Amino acid sequence: MKCALLVEHDPKACGETAALLKSLGYIVATTDSPRAALNTAQTVRFNLILTYTTFNADDRRSFLGEITRLAPQAPVVLLLDDDTQVPHYHAGRIAVLAKPVTLRGLRRVIEFGIDGNGAMPSYAMQQAPGEERRGRSQRRTRPR
Repeated sequence: MKCALLVEHDPKACGETAALLKSLGYIVATTDSPRAALNTAQTVRFNLILTYTTFNADDRRSFLGEITRLAPQAPVVLLLDDDTQVPHYHAGRIAVLAKPVTLRGLRRVIEFGIDGNGAMPSYAMQQAPGEERRGRSQRRTRPR
């Protein structure tokens, strides 16, 4: 069984997104606060995590950092309103969906993610080019 954790403070959006996840075959656990999500992630193994926030108001630690520590195999999808931007320190690192969530958008981000390889971003599997150990002068500039 596939399990998804949905962290959403808006009850209407939470119900709609949970219904879409259920139609894709997920068992959905919903919470309205990051603290409750962290407590739930300690006891249940999730295959997918959707959250509206990257911030944990109850703690100084990063919510996304803590949730990925508790569920390292579960991809995290950030649900953003239309007018908000992805925080620069998470850009290119997590999958992002704009609200209101549609079935097509949800399926696309689960299947293809942010880099075409699925919802788990490629940085989890290989080192990003900007984080390479070789200096710019040591990098190969011509293709083989």
